[in-house]
Amino acid sequence: TLVKNGQLNFVNGGWCMHDEAATHYVDMVDQTTLGHRLLKEAFGEDGVVTIGWQLDPFGHSATQAALLSAETGFDGLFFGRIDYQDLALRHQTKRNEFIWRASPSLGDDSQIFSGLSGEYGGNYGPPAGFNWNGNDEPVETNQHLTTYNVPSRVEAAVQFALNHANMTRGENIMWTMGSDFNYEDAEVWFTNMDKLLESVNNDGRMKMQYSSPAEYVAAKRAETNVQWPITTDDFFPYADGPHQFWTGYFTSRPALKGYVRSSSALFTAARLLQSVVGGEEDPLMELNRLEEAMGVTQHHDAVSGTAKQHVTFDYARRLAA
Repeated sequence: TLVKNGQLNFVNGGWCMHDEAATHYVDMVDQTTLGHRLLKEAFGEDGVVTIGWQLDPFGHSATQAALLSAETGFDGLFFGRIDYQDLALRHQTKRNEFIWRASPSLGDDSQIFSGLSGEYGGNYGPPAGFNWNGNDEPVETNQHLTTYNVPSRVEAAVQFALNHANMTRGENIMWTMGSDFNYEDAEVWFTNMDKLLESVNNDGRMKMQYSSPAEYVAAKRAETNVQWPITTDDFFPYADGPHQFWTGYFTSRPALKGYVRSSSALFTAARLLQSVVGGEEDPLMELNRLEEAMGVTQHHDAVSGTAKQHVTFDYARRLAA
């Protein structure tokens, strides 16, 4: 079906997501609330978020799926890292996209469409051979040059997409084009993506387009003949190889973890008092400073204890201020 009428979506995005293992759910809610409020203030109704994208935390929690995705009105949730054995099994059984029914008590009331990002590679980033931040072959469309390579580049894209499509269900698949620091020279990326998109669409075996996670999920939901598999558990612990479990961060940098907890309790108490007392602007601004410091400290390299030491010092400094 992909060869005849399938669709491939390019997705570009940035992130600053909270951790899911070392956080308290109240702090996860506060961080998400702050981010949503800032987006809505900046972009109005266009800033209302409908898709979650937890790209880089080291394992993923049922709390994120049920409480901070389905219960917040999200239509979809994407993430990258899962155990390497789970990943291999999902490749074989076309379970890389699924319905995550994460709460035993709420059942299908809190389920959400979920999928792995990064072409189901266990993380995020562009397909192999199409990373134009590195040394991958650019797309040359000028037939008068000896470097003309449209047929080979199109064939590589189609074959990668077919392999990708065989690991999920339905007629739409997503490529996450880009990774850390990959758009420092954005013109190179977009020039090559424009050329590849035009060339693949001229080839006719499949359709490529620029997209967004929201558009992609809408396309998947429109495929009413697909029976999606159900997942009910979480994705902890995360291992990316034999005997390579990412579990040390559950307890690493306990002083920072404790500082985040005590700051959270102070923030909650101050916020309750503020709601009772009412709105003098100066105290509210100070409360906002603490909210922002708490929000950034929920990052998956902050409260997790996986940042470099000088960065960890900065997180603590922000809370102290």
